[in-house]
This record gives sequence, structure tokens and C-alpha cells, in this order.
Amino acid sequence: MAKKHIITIIGIILIIGGASVSTYTMLKNKPEPKKGVKKEKIISIKAETVKYIDVDNIQKYSGRVNAAQTFILSSEVAGRIMRTNVALKEGNTFRKGQKLVHIFDDDIEASLKSQKSSFMNTIASILPDIKIDYKPEYDKWYGFFKKIKIAAPLPSLPPINTDQERFFLASRNLITEYFSIKQSEILLSKYNVYAPFNGTFKSVRLEAGSIASPGSEIGVISRTDALEVIIEVEPWNAKWIKNGDKVEVEVDGIETKIIKGYVSRKAHIVDPTSQTIKVYVKINPKKGDEIYEGQFVRVVFRGDKIHNVIEIPREAVNESKYIFTVKDDKLHQEEIDVIKINGDSYFIQGISKDEIIVTESVFNGKEGMPVQVRN
Repeated sequence: MAKKHIITIIGIILIIGGASVSTYTMLKNKPEPKKGVKKEKIISIKAETVKYIDVDNIQKYSGRVNAAQTFILSSEVAGRIMRTNVALKEGNTFRKGQKLVHIFDDDIEASLKSQKSSFMNTIASILPDIKIDYKPEYDKWYGFFKKIKIAAPLPSLPPINTDQERFFLASRNLITEYFSIKQSEILLSKYNVYAPFNGTFKSVRLEAGSIASPGSEIGVISRTDALEVIIEVEPWNAKWIKNGDKVEVEVDGIETKIIKGYVSRKAHIVDPTSQTIKVYVKINPKKGDEIYEGQFVRVVFRGDKIHNVIEIPREAVNESKYIFTVKDDKLHQEEIDVIKINGDSYFIQGISKDEIIVTESVFNGKEGMPVQVRN
């Protein structure tokens, strides 16, 4: 019985051993699976052969109309503001030379007339002495006396030719009186303010009947016959704009109206916030030109032709100075010279005529990426 069990156990061991050897042999001789080769994706792009062209140098920018001149009307003297032919009301218009502000000055004017009368008495009292002691000078002083009018500004003081004549006039206080009157005339002139240009009241703080004191702000006036449009231009485009260049200003309305203007000045600094250069366009509106301060308009600059440039869409330019070209069906990044930017187009140089340039944005594009140019 024991012998039978031993034979059974040995048989089982042999069977297991044979199965193990067979399994090992099969695994050993099993061919290794081939590793998969990852194919690099080829993207389709739009591209074209370089073409150098000549283009019209037209630039268009939007800007807001401003008055060429804006003044703050302030009182230099004290007194009540009187009515004039131009009412002190916001929005009122006026012509150059019209009286805008009149401050009550009857008392100052009467005092000035009194000074002139006293001065005339002084001259009349010394004329006999001049006729005797300084006979060659008599005619000029008598002529000066006749020119003096109570209601008119003093005429210019005659030239004093000798030291003796100067001592004589000084001793009679004539020179002091003369300049005292001139000072009073200057003071009287400050009671009236006249329009320095054709314009309008932009704002009014003191109206007729109000009491003004020295330094009081009466209002703000803006010029209407000379306007300015401030344009912000990129530095690389500003180089094409020069002082004196003629421009067209497009004003929207029922119909777009074109008004002529010119570049009056150009800043030589870059605004740190916008990174642009300010260009100032002067406009002198004619009768019927409906253009107003505060209005937004478009300004068209027409410069000289630009020769031998490549036009490429803005989206094809990376970091404002690189583009992709295609060589041997692969992308290559190249630096360009930006000549001008106009709307959605870049005008560039620096690429050979036989090269193929990519004309669209390439998502995640990089050097050496395989591409296929589509028609």
C-alpha cells in the first residue's frame, strides 16, 4: 500500500515538473511584441511665396476735437459785474473784439480824468518857463500839451534831450505825474475784458450783477474758429507724419463730411501709459462746417508711397517682430523689419524673395514643426 502511494506522488511530481518545463519553454520562445512608432502630427497651414510691392501710405486714426485755445476769465479788480452786449451765459457765442466783461468803473474813470486835468495844469504852468529858458524845446512840449485829451489815453512823452531839461521837468514833478496817470490807465483797462477770438462760453461762474474780487474766476471761454484733434499714433507709424502735412478730417452726420486740416505739431516723447506719440491736427472750420469741440472724428493721413515691402496679416506676426517661413515642409522662425502697421496689416522687409511665409496664426507653432501648405 505504501509502495502504491509513493508511485502516485512521484507521478504527480513528474506531471507538474513537465508542465512547468513546457510553460517555461513556451514563454522563452514567445516572440517579443513590436513597439509602436508614434507618428508626429502634420498640421495644415496657409502660406505663400514672398511678394514685394509698393503701397499707398494711408493711415486713419480716431480722435476727439478740442478747442485750439481755452482761456479762464478772471477778474484782476474788485467791483460789480455789469451787463454787456454778450450775456454771461454758458453756450453763448461771441466775436473777436466784443466786450465780454465790464466791471463798474465810473469812480476809477472819474479819478483818472481828475489826474489828467491836474497834469494839464502842470504843463500849462511850465510852458512859459520853457519858452524862456529852453526855447528850442518849447514847440514839442506845446504840441504834447495840445495832444492830451481828458477822455483818451495820454500820448507818448516827448524825448528829453538835455540833462538841464530833465532836471527842470523833475523839479516840477511832471515825469512822476505822467507815469502815475499811465498806471491808472492800466488799472482802468482791467475793468473791461474783450474777446481775444471768436468763441463760446464753455462755463460761467459769475453772471451780471455778481460782485467780483481780484482773482475771481468769471468763466471759461473756448475758441470756435480754430479747433484741434489729438491723435495717438504708434511710434513706428508716427515717423511717417510730419509737421505741416495736410490731412482729411471725416465728420459723421447724415452724410460723412470731409474737412481739410493739417498737422500743427507732433510730440517727441512717448506716452508711458499708452506707448503712443501724440499728433495735433489743426482745423479752421468754414461757415457751414458742422464740427464741434468734444466730437469724435476720424483723421486720414496720406503720406508718400512706401516701396518694396511685404504685406502680411497681423495675426501672422509673433511678438511684433517674428514670422514663420516654410523650408523642407517644416516651420522656421525669422525676425523681420516692421516698416509700418496699417489696421490688420503689417508691412515688412528682411525676407528673401524666394521664401515661403506663413500667412496665418499657427497655434503652438515652433521651430522645426512639420507642416503641409494648403492651397
